Amino acid sequence: MALYGIYGSHAPEVCPIYVPDNARVFVSIAETDPAQLAERYGIQRIEAQYHSALEHTFLWIVEAEDPYRIEAFSVDTGLASFNNLKIVPLHTFAATVERLKESHEL
Repeated sequence: MALYGIYGSHAPEVCPIYVPDNARVFVSIAETDPAQLAERYGIQRIEAQYHSALEHTFLWIVEAEDPYRIEAFSVDTGLASFNNLKIVPLHTFAATVERLKESHEL
């Protein structure tokens, strides 16, 4: 399993605050049993979900098998229907420091 960031943004005109159908997407995801997500999409857990309403952006951090399964989750749930998404592998700061120490023999 690996950590991935799902970075999302949308135009104000399609914001879930203003568009009930888009709000339903977020509510539906929030109300889905996490075990169901893991089984269907290989998402072990959703570690964090941060949103900036005025910026119309969000960052979710998930632990998953691979980014293609996260892409399928995003399409199937409707998350990708009104958001621009980037799925990016993540490492903790501590893991990055350890990699630097090893690669530079520090």
